[in-house]
Amino acid sequence: MDNGSDPRCRRRNKHQMMIVLTYEFSSAHLYHQKTWSTQKNKEVFGKCYTEHGHGHNYKLQLEIEIGDAYPEPALAAIQKTVKPVISKIDHTHLNFDVPYFKDIIPTTENISLYLKDQVVLPAPYQLKLLRLFEMDSIFVELTI
Repeated sequence: MDNGSDPRCRRRNKHQMMIVLTYEFSSAHLYHQKTWSTQKNKEVFGKCYTEHGHGHNYKLQLEIEIGDAYPEPALAAIQKTVKPVISKIDHTHLNFDVPYFKDIIPTTENISLYLKDQVVLPAPYQLKLLRLFEMDSIFVELTI
């Protein structure tokens, strides 16, 4: 059956389409090297070192190659994968609530690496770029 008159059903040319998705989550973290003294932690981490840590409202951007797939089904499949990952870290204290960060300092760089490993997309979708904003002026970008 040819649905060529319906633009939603027409087979696209073989273009490589990208979807860019943005997610927001809030997490606390503690910059603390366990083997260092309080003084050394304060010297190295500055105002980011406090006894209980501090928090951020993070913004995560994912650039995902979907090939020539239709965006709507791709988006549904991607959301099904990504939303549970975000839910695991949203409104948590990363050092205490996420086992991965038990012995790893949850810097923005390390959080980005953690998220890259957690976002395992179904084929044929491929994560190409991950960008994590700690604030508008500070972000980490991973090309994959």
